[in-house]
Amino acid sequence: MTEQTLSSEPIVSDLVRENASFAEIVVLFVDGLHERITTMEEALASSDFESLRVAAHQLKGSGAGYGYPILTEKAAKLEQVAKDQSIDECQNLVDDIRKLSSRIKVGP
Repeated sequence: MTEQTLSSEPIVSDLVRENASFAEIVVLFVDGLHERITTMEEALASSDFESLRVAAHQLKGSGAGYGYPILTEKAAKLEQVAKDQSIDECQNLVDDIRKLSSRIKVGP
């Protein structure tokens, strides 16, 4: 885990930090984050590595687009280990993403 993963500080969107007018669309992303993680957990529970890889790939792109590079970093790693079908590594990364998501905020 990275230092930012272990921290308890809120994670604020870089996009909103740069331009507050994007807050409304970032809220939609943040509101849907729980559902995305649940999808990943369900895919992992059924050893559906392809669905897990796709979900991680989507989170990687949207994390970057909405200003959350730490999510992009973790999702990119998850996408790779899902290709390798490493269940333990996938579980650790999904757990990391869930922990990070609890700290995700739209703005300051």
